[in-house]
Amino acid sequence: MRLDDAQIERYSRQLVLPEVGPQGQARLAGARVAIATVGPAAERVVAYLAAAGVGTLAVAPPLRALVDPAQPNLRLEPIAPDASLPYDAALVDTMSTSDVARAPRARRTFWIAEGRAAEIPPCSACAAIALGPTTPAGDTLAPLRDALLGTIVATEIVKTLVEIGTPLRGHVLTYDPDTASLATTPVAAGSQCPRCRSATRD
Repeated sequence: MRLDDAQIERYSRQLVLPEVGPQGQARLAGARVAIATVGPAAERVVAYLAAAGVGTLAVAPPLRALVDPAQPNLRLEPIAPDASLPYDAALVDTMSTSDVARAPRARRTFWIAEGRAAEIPPCSACAAIALGPTTPAGDTLAPLRDALLGTIVATEIVKTLVEIGTPLRGHVLTYDPDTASLATTPVAAGSQCPRCRSATRD
């Protein structure tokens, strides 16, 4: 995919980065990402990915207002769990077993829940079994906690799309806003976990 003049001008600061460059920016422009949840974390992911130049975002209607209408060549579309081609990446809500079939098919699937974030596998249920419960953040800090995790996961999605850095896969990131502590812990998926088995791998 070739970048047009509007894209080159808008993303000039990213194009000069050796980790991104024209090839990486073209990958972002050709990528399809589904945001299959709402809330502070999803809002940050949508805003960040749109600003980074992801070409197609499948989002819930409440999130569409977060996207700059002047964004060049950005396509917004409804989420299609049964799309013939999997999304390049997706952010999903905490899924029960019955929700697995309704989650969008994606090559890489991420989640954010209760102060934790990861790429499946492991899923949030496997993380809870391995790590136990998180410390409640309270009504004031919880939205701020989730927004920070949304920014981190958006960065992980960009890394995935551009193929740079070390992936979060196989680890769970935990953030406690009360103590300002951030930890990344290796967690294995359960061998019979339907959520982790359902994730489409590269």
